Amino acid sequence: MAPVEVATRLWFNPGREPRKFYGPGAFVLALSIFPTVLAALAMAREGEQKTILQVYVSSISAHEFLLGKVLAGMTVGAAQVTLLLGLMFTLFGLAFAGDPTPFLVSAVLYLFCVVSFGVLVGAAIPNQAAAVQAVSLGGFLLAFLLSGLIFPIENIPPALRWISNLVQARYFVVVVRDAFLQGGGWPAIGGSVAAIALIGAVFFALAWVTMRRMQVRA
Repeated sequence: MAPVEVATRLWFNPGREPRKFYGPGAFVLALSIFPTVLAALAMAREGEQKTILQVYVSSISAHEFLLGKVLAGMTVGAAQVTLLLGLMFTLFGLAFAGDPTPFLVSAVLYLFCVVSFGVLVGAAIPNQAAAVQAVSLGGFLLAFLLSGLIFPIENIPPALRWISNLVQARYFVVVVRDAFLQGGGWPAIGGSVAAIALIGAVFFALAWVTMRRMQVRA
């Protein structure tokens, strides 16, 4: 019997090309920041400038109001996705490694997730400056440090590692790297897509709980 030989295999960037490492990370990080900030500002402005009073006296329901805000933020985010794809194809020299359908579905779900998070923050914090600080922590810092963008999740101290399970960017990183580098498709990233959808649903539900009464707080 031949002896066993151990070989190291780099899964998502075998050639150690910087563009293949930084490209997916830049895509995820950019999409984690701007739609979230815009949604939080739009929502917080309603409370800060008291224009939310017009919504309170109308016949619109909480989920209708929130869906309008989320869809508006997703529209802006979709334009950003188009621009970022252009950068991926040109500046970073990447292309889809397989079926792009899982990536496109995940991008829509991720936009829903990050915009819902921004809407939640804006609804809970009716102050634009404070809302931006909150989304900077939840939308940028956690995505940057606890999603596997700059170092493997296994290297995160165990006391903090569990937090990465709640960070939506962790799962979208897997999707983007698979779309442009691995090409595994649905069998490889199905769980990550489901996790993004679940986290987005939780964010929207929490925003609805915050706004469901649709009345002025005394």
